[in-house]
Amino acid sequence: HSLAMLKCPVSNNRSENMKFPVKWLALPLVLSIMPAAGAGAPSVHKADDDAITAIAIQAAAQSLKLDAEQLKLAPENIRYDGDWAFMQARLRDAADKRFDYAGTALHKAAQAGAMSDLCVALLRRDGQAWKLIDIAVGPSDVAWEDWAGRHHAPEGLFK
Repeated sequence: HSLAMLKCPVSNNRSENMKFPVKWLALPLVLSIMPAAGAGAPSVHKADDDAITAIAIQAAAQSLKLDAEQLKLAPENIRYDGDWAFMQARLRDAADKRFDYAGTALHKAAQAGAMSDLCVALLRRDGQAWKLIDIAVGPSDVAWEDWAGRHHAPEGLFK
């Protein structure tokens, strides 16, 4: 390791010189350009995230009796445990705006405040493909509360 001698600013006495690793001078620069852990980092499950989102869009659109092109999902969280995945996402319209239930059978319930813009889905990997196990579109409560027991899924997915 290369050490540089820096003079102590308080004293002119050579015996009080401090040894200081020059490479430490670069530390603040390195830390300032390094992204924080998880900040904007791509998911290690990118292909799985995309597949799960596509499956959930199809299922959510079907439950709302819409064409899949009329609906988008903005995933907030996708958790994995072995062959299981649990996704929490926000419903969005085709223009990527907050989903409006107008034109669906749930419009009146949404107007009454009984629907959210949340979509949650439980999936399980079957070979190379993901299979939808359960989905809740627009729940106003914790619709997935019993999914671990009912579907024998790992409880950690839902915490």
